[in-house]
Amino acid sequence: MMKAMRLSTSTSIMDRYQRVQNVVTMEECIQRCYDAGYRVLDMNFCDMSNPGMPLALDNWQEWAEKTADQAAKLGMEFSQSHSHFYHFLNPNVENREFHDEMIRRSCIASGILGVKWMTVHASNDAVTRGYSHAAAKAGNLAYFPPYFELAFKHNVGVVIENMFDPTPVQRTYTANYEDLIDLVDTFNDPRIQVCWDFGHANLVGYDQCEALKVVGKRLKSTHIADNHGVKDEHLLPFYGDIDWGSIMKTLKEIGYEGDFTYEITPWLDRVPPQIRDTALRHSVEVGEYLLKLAE
Repeated sequence: MMKAMRLSTSTSIMDRYQRVQNVVTMEECIQRCYDAGYRVLDMNFCDMSNPGMPLALDNWQEWAEKTADQAAKLGMEFSQSHSHFYHFLNPNVENREFHDEMIRRSCIASGILGVKWMTVHASNDAVTRGYSHAAAKAGNLAYFPPYFELAFKHNVGVVIENMFDPTPVQRTYTANYEDLIDLVDTFNDPRIQVCWDFGHANLVGYDQCEALKVVGKRLKSTHIADNHGVKDEHLLPFYGDIDWGSIMKTLKEIGYEGDFTYEITPWLDRVPPQIRDTALRHSVEVGEYLLKLAE
C-alpha cells in the first residue's frame, strides 16, 4: 500500500528573518505552525545561516538540539531541511569559507533534527550568460561529495533541487530536468535523489506532469509554491496559475510517498507577525484539500 503524503511547511512561512529581523523566533514559529494544524516541518537553514542568525552563531548545535526537543515535545517532525547554498563554482565568490561552514553545519544540524532529506542547490560554472553542461556537472560532482558524506554520517539523505533560468539569456544548470536527472544518476547513490520545486518548474515552462513522470521514483521531497510564470513568487497554491489538479493526480500516479511541503517563503512577508495565524490556518485548509485530490 502506498504511503499517503503528509502536509508540511518550510519554517520560512513564519521566520523570514531577512524581512522580519528577529520578530518571530524559531520557537514561536514552531508553536504557531503547530497551533495552525501542521505536524511536519522543513527547516529552512537558508535564513538561519544569515550572519547573526542561529546557525551562524557559536552555539548553533545547542540551538539545533533545543529546536529538536521542542518539536519532539509537540509531536512534530522535521522530515526535510534546506541547506545553506551559494554559487560555489563562481571563482569570484566572497566569504567562501563562511559559506562552506554553513553547508557543513546544515548537514550536522539536519541530523540533530532527524531530517530524512536535505535539499541542496547545484551551481553554475558561468556567472552571467550560458553555461557549459560538462563544466557545471564536473564542478558539482567535485564539490559535493565531502558534504554528502557528512550528511550520510548523520543519517540524512540529500535531494538536489530543480532550478530555473532567471533571465531569458541566462541559463542555469539543473533548470532542465534532464540535467538534474543526469547529475543525480551520475552520483549513483540511493541516498542522493530529487527535490521538485513546482514554482521553479512553472517558470521554466515545461509540462510538469510529463517531467514528474520522467523523474519518477527519484522524487523524494517537494517544494510546493505557486506563481504566474514570470518570477519566483512563492505563493500559496491557487494564488498563481499552476494546474494543481493535474499535478496531484500525477504525484499519485508516480507513487510519490514523500511529504507535500510548502515553500511559500515571502507569502506572508508583508503581513504583521501578530496577525498571521489566520493565514496559517488557511494554508493548512488549502493543503488538506490538495492532498484529497491525490487519494
